[in-house]
Amino acid sequence: MRYIEIDTPSGVMGFDIDDDRASVSSIRGRDTELSVPDSVGFQGVDYPVSRIGRKSFLSDKYLHELSIPVSVTYIDDWAFAGCKNLRSISMGRNVLLGNGVFKDCRSLERVIISEADSNYEDYRASSDKSQSDPGSSTENESVLKIATDASYLLAAVIRLMDNRFLFDPENAGTEDWFANWDRRMISVLSEPDEEGFSALLACGEEDYEGRDNTIEAYLARRRRRKVRICALRLLHDSCLSDDDRKAISEYLYDHRAGTDSPSFWEVVLKEHGDDEEYYKLMCDLGCVDMSNIDIMLEDLGQSHPGMKSYLIRFTSGSDDVFLDSMQL
Repeated sequence: MRYIEIDTPSGVMGFDIDDDRASVSSIRGRDTELSVPDSVGFQGVDYPVSRIGRKSFLSDKYLHELSIPVSVTYIDDWAFAGCKNLRSISMGRNVLLGNGVFKDCRSLERVIISEADSNYEDYRASSDKSQSDPGSSTENESVLKIATDASYLLAAVIRLMDNRFLFDPENAGTEDWFANWDRRMISVLSEPDEEGFSALLACGEEDYEGRDNTIEAYLARRRRRKVRICALRLLHDSCLSDDDRKAISEYLYDHRAGTDSPSFWEVVLKEHGDDEEYYKLMCDLGCVDMSNIDIMLEDLGQSHPGMKSYLIRFTSGSDDVFLDSMQL
């Protein structure tokens, strides 16, 4: 086995070369965005990069975005474990994964399937032609939405769903995959909030990074997890059935601001302070009205003035920005 290194914009990427292939084996530096090459040269020979090695990116605190070529067909154990700032990763559809590949990737928002996005780029490149065929344009927009929704929901499998079998790049975006995702979602939603609390105490608080492990705090964490799943699914609602839409919409409504358990509002306020799509979702679900608008505005305080303006316009039925500024 031979080892080579190539320069990255802010560091070095190492590769092991074995027989006729190359594997990423290490990364050093401070790159926030990286693209793994599809091949590397050694002594005049190009070797295809087919593997991301075991623990190769372990605990990289700088990496935010990573592109993996379709030549990579296997990602080894704990390759990206502990990459707590990794937000987006792209990969081919036919990738096999080892154990704990994305363990503790707490910020992961999107897992993009390369073929799906490249197909849409081809569509965008010929958009002028598509404008003459509205039916074709609509079809491509639908394909894009499915691919986009699947990329967010794939990442949510890692962060929220606790079910490794749903992380299935090969089938992500198919009707069956969405259906399996939703079955898991409804299963999580139906779990009693107190489930698992006794086991947590039996494990000892030292295993939970000093979190507040009172029953009240535990229940709040469980509800916030359910809220995150429900809100994300409504924002990326490809293939969502009417029954499931109704169930998760009702859950969010029951946890709006002003209720005994305002978990929906807490998640929006603390995690999506300036994300207008979440405020629009609250409004669309009837979670914002005159009975709770004062609570929400008070909680926002001097932060997020744009969202305060949005809520005021919604409850007043006014589009007068000057009026909004006076009320703020």
